[in-house]
Amino acid sequence: MKKDYQNILIIKMSSLGDIIHALPSLYVLRKTYPKARITWAVHPAFAGILPGKPWIDEIYLVDRKRIRELSYLREVHRDLKARHFDLVIDLQMIAKSAIISFLSGCSHRIGYQDGREGSFLASRPISGPHRKGHIIEQLLDVMRYLGCDVPDIEFPLHDFSHERDQVKKMLSEEGIEGPYVVLVPGTRGEAKKWPVPFWGKLADELSKRGIYNVISGTAGEMEMGKAIKELSPSSHTVNLMGRTNLLQLAALERLASLHISSDTGPLHIANAVHTPILALFGPTLPDRSGPYGNPDSHVLLANHPGTKECRMDTIPVEKVLHKALDILESDIEEHDGTYYQPQQPVD
Repeated sequence: MKKDYQNILIIKMSSLGDIIHALPSLYVLRKTYPKARITWAVHPAFAGILPGKPWIDEIYLVDRKRIRELSYLREVHRDLKARHFDLVIDLQMIAKSAIISFLSGCSHRIGYQDGREGSFLASRPISGPHRKGHIIEQLLDVMRYLGCDVPDIEFPLHDFSHERDQVKKMLSEEGIEGPYVVLVPGTRGEAKKWPVPFWGKLADELSKRGIYNVISGTAGEMEMGKAIKELSPSSHTVNLMGRTNLLQLAALERLASLHISSDTGPLHIANAVHTPILALFGPTLPDRSGPYGNPDSHVLLANHPGTKECRMDTIPVEKVLHKALDILESDIEEHDGTYYQPQQPVD
């Protein structure tokens, strides 16, 4: 019998892709408990992508730099205990999330099945039929345990209509008036990166075909963007590295004709907004953490995927280019030629 929870804390503090993976769980939880007060504990860097009401009533910011300070932990304990949670759901299940779960003072604490770093001591791991499946389904198994119905995969995001206008203006100022492809060369972990020269060649080949391509990433990745731009100096290649916040990134992805990247946070934003995706995977496997719930997603695998011998440079530029053109051409047919049309390059 489903319990009538009134005050729920969700813990998922990082990273960007992991937070996106947890949003379908938020969706079904809110549908099941429409009157409950839901708080989400998150690191400030990722708070901007989380939706407000009606999905989340409060976003509780956890300072990752102070999480080992006793005075700060006392402050967190005081803050969270004062909120009188009757359910805590740890969707991260590592040491730092276990600390927040324990400090909440709530007696009913559960989490998803992969309890690492002793987190199972603070929150009871919940296993379900998707124990070996995609991470989104593993998290949803926790919601199924709570009695939530899961008819579809939905990603509630913060409204980005204002940022959409900002991105349109930004693109217009860069000379992009029509369809474009988003290229995201960065990712956490060197082994997952497709080589920069490959990105440069891809951007150059797209540009030669009159296809606008936008390089996107964080400020810390700007050197990578500059290197790619040097390899593809055409005005059809635009470098927006470090120039978009999370909501502007969501708008950039939503307006795009295609997203191309390896396993990285922006890939999952593109997936959440249902942009066509071409994902390059190797050391990590898409069966667990790839694009999910998006019928227009495509994956290319490096040789020996999921092993230490895997090298991303075994995915040739020609294969990525050919697949990208196939996806764009299929969209032409689906949208009667109005969705994407290559242009003649001007330089």
